[in-house]
Amino acid sequence: MRRGLLSRLDVACHPAPVALQVPFFVRGAPAAERELRSRAWYDFDKCCGYFPALAGADGIVSDLPACRRFAAEMPQITHGGSVYHFNFLRVSLVQQSREPEFHLDSDSATAVTGDAETLRQRRVLRMVLNLSTSSPRALHYLDVDSRSIQLIFRGGYVKVAQTESLAENVLIAVIPPRQGASVHGLVFVSNRVLHSGVDDESGHFIAAYGMETDEAGVEGSVDDPQNALSSRSRTPCWSAGLNRR
Repeated sequence: MRRGLLSRLDVACHPAPVALQVPFFVRGAPAAERELRSRAWYDFDKCCGYFPALAGADGIVSDLPACRRFAAEMPQITHGGSVYHFNFLRVSLVQQSREPEFHLDSDSATAVTGDAETLRQRRVLRMVLNLSTSSPRALHYLDVDSRSIQLIFRGGYVKVAQTESLAENVLIAVIPPRQGASVHGLVFVSNRVLHSGVDDESGHFIAAYGMETDEAGVEGSVDDPQNALSSRSRTPCWSAGLNRR
């Protein structure tokens, strides 16, 4: 159940559009996409990702030389005075979900492997780039302060406990396809903004960069019982959000 009235999302937290010129993407992105697509054909969910932070974990594909080269040649992106570090690449050959599944990222490296108990003591900044040359990528997000709604930790994600009657709070930011070296994306505070990526039937190809800073002692920390998360599960999520063999 919700506690009290919902508060609107701080204006400063709304996803902001990014437009970059990155010549490397002209050669680096297609090679990584071909490699991930070839692996995705054999995946149950038709999805495959390159997650360096999960190298060696059960079910994670790490033998991806083109993706490794991508990360090595484009290890970080500087934007707005901040340095965003490479986190992951992901390709899906099909639409993963027709409806958004709103969540918060628990960390920048994978979005699902952070400590939920320290979520509100950290600030996770996410830059998501649409590397597809044919399909837009839509980010659905809630115009709701996540501190004013009950959350649960389930399947590796921090999610809304109850999604009923939230339709009027949904906003959508669309990321256009890449055109050569010109790439579009969004930057947002991904552990504050309840969000969900949604694509069309052709799937998606995205890159994620991020950074984290400490915010210990800020208002609404996990020590506040009114804003504490309900921890239902700490099992990592090896689903379409990541990849299987």
